[in-house]
Amino acid sequence: MRSIVRSSWLVPAALFGGIALVYLLTISPNPSPDVFTADFAARHIATTGDPVPDISDFPLLDDNIIRETWIVETADGREAVGRAPGVIAASVPAYFLLRPAGISAVPGGAMAALVTAGTVTLLFLTLRPRTGTRKALLAALLLGLATPLWSVAADGMWPHTLTCFAIVGMAWAADRERWWVVGLCGGVALWGRLHAAVICAVLGVLLAVVRRRPAIAVRVGVVSGAMLALMSVWTYWMYGSWDPSSGYRAGDFTGNADRNVIDVVNFLGFWIAPDRGLLIWTPLLLVMAPALRRGWRDLPDWSRALLVSGVVYLLLQGLLVRFSGGDQFYGYRTTLELLVCATPALALSAHRMGERARRAFAPVAALQFAMITPGAVVDGFAVKVAHVWNRNAFLWGPFERPLAWLVLVGGALVVAGAVAMAWRRTEARPA
Repeated sequence: MRSIVRSSWLVPAALFGGIALVYLLTISPNPSPDVFTADFAARHIATTGDPVPDISDFPLLDDNIIRETWIVETADGREAVGRAPGVIAASVPAYFLLRPAGISAVPGGAMAALVTAGTVTLLFLTLRPRTGTRKALLAALLLGLATPLWSVAADGMWPHTLTCFAIVGMAWAADRERWWVVGLCGGVALWGRLHAAVICAVLGVLLAVVRRRPAIAVRVGVVSGAMLALMSVWTYWMYGSWDPSSGYRAGDFTGNADRNVIDVVNFLGFWIAPDRGLLIWTPLLLVMAPALRRGWRDLPDWSRALLVSGVVYLLLQGLLVRFSGGDQFYGYRTTLELLVCATPALALSAHRMGERARRAFAPVAALQFAMITPGAVVDGFAVKVAHVWNRNAFLWGPFERPLAWLVLVGGALVVAGAVAMAWRRTEARPA
């Protein structure tokens, strides 16, 4: 029995350790101001206990033409960092333990790396009872190393660092019918991004309707509602307002909704923009889509409900924000939540792939890994918002940093090939 227990935790422990090491070695010391300002606030809280830092201590904002994007005014008229509560609170322990001498994004990046390694490991634990160890491990590695989960969520403390972890947590808990935990994870998601609460809400309601058990929605709602109330306590402490949206200029989002409701280009951008499109950076979705369609009725109800909730969330995103998501990151970020919501259903229907899809799977997976690697390993490959429709960061890389691009892409393809060969050699052979 002891050997069984040891073996059951050996693979996830090794997965977490390996992925965490990769992430820790590739965090960005100079991330987007979205990340850096949250880190600045977390450091100030950890070292002083005061929620409102002196913004003049943060020179990154001095000459920034969109300085007001990251600054909000407290109830008593002071300037404070305006970010989602979760991205500040999650990094406070790292800054309390490491206590950097100056302004640094490294402790926050390290925390993001560990949280995202937890996301990958929890996905493995969610899928393993249904798919077996090998397939669950493959799904976890693909999500962790062949998507912007590596180049964005693990690169610094973005809202997606928390929302992606929370979504996988909801999947794990729903599969085990731990509805209180689903609500708790939904609360983590809304701390990361307030409107991500819709994912938890849709998941809980759909499962309550499908299973004819209203108690599911009640339990999920009670805990996530408590997390929302706790978020209001945080915003009151930090900004002097009980409004949970106090960390953002909420008027910007409501103003976007009026324009974006008829903006077809914005909705298409989430999917096909050359530098921000979900299908451009994640072509495995196209390879696996037919299998998902064939296996839809046989999937666990929670995986279907989670995918639907991700689609609803993306539609809401299309109303509230621009698909491009800003500058100084590699890949996409506004569709990461949908990707993670879809991953369990895709993994659980993968056995229904046809012959052509099976032949294409490994090359396309290797391509995804090679595409993500340059921008995940080093900074400097990102494409600015002005060029998201006419450039792709991966394809533009040889023009920006040819030697680095060649080394990183070539190395990624060699690693992918070696892993594919080793994977085939360890496949179970028929007796």
